[in-house]
Amino acid sequence: DDWEQRKLEDIYGSIGNAFVGTATPYYAEQGHFYLESNNVKDGQINHNSEIFINDEFYEKQKDKWLHTGDMVMVQSGHVGHAAVIPEELDNTAAHALIMFRNPKEEIEPYFLNYEYQTDKAKKKIENITTGNTIKHILASDMQEFVVDVPKYEEQKVIAGYFCNLDNLITLHQR
Repeated sequence: DDWEQRKLEDIYGSIGNAFVGTATPYYAEQGHFYLESNNVKDGQINHNSEIFINDEFYEKQKDKWLHTGDMVMVQSGHVGHAAVIPEELDNTAAHALIMFRNPKEEIEPYFLNYEYQTDKAKKKIENITTGNTIKHILASDMQEFVVDVPKYEEQKVIAGYFCNLDNLITLHQR
């Protein structure tokens, strides 16, 4: 079957910002991992630098917690880098990221994640980017962002193929 062009707002029930503001007073030596833009790069979540927040601040973010299969995208700096929330990060709080949550239909988030890494998608994201010194994209612009999607079964097959390829590359880099 043919692929369809779909706006992200037709796929996700919620596209919005994670907490934006000063979180520094809530940093803790130990506590809850706080997902930030520097943890999202090239389609993956890394733990190169980790920030932790205290219980009080974490609980205040409850309505914006990310869940397994949700997506995040960097909105300032290295804009457009995206990642899927894995099981081990279920109920994670995040800072200054665009969150794609509550899918309205069956969608394979890893498929979309790989699509965001294509040259075509990167160019489209570049076209909605504002700012000279620090690049920025808006959640509202991402709601209107159009993606090409095949049927769900095909999304799963394609995403599986690229996941396997990524795993092979990772193995060979060790």
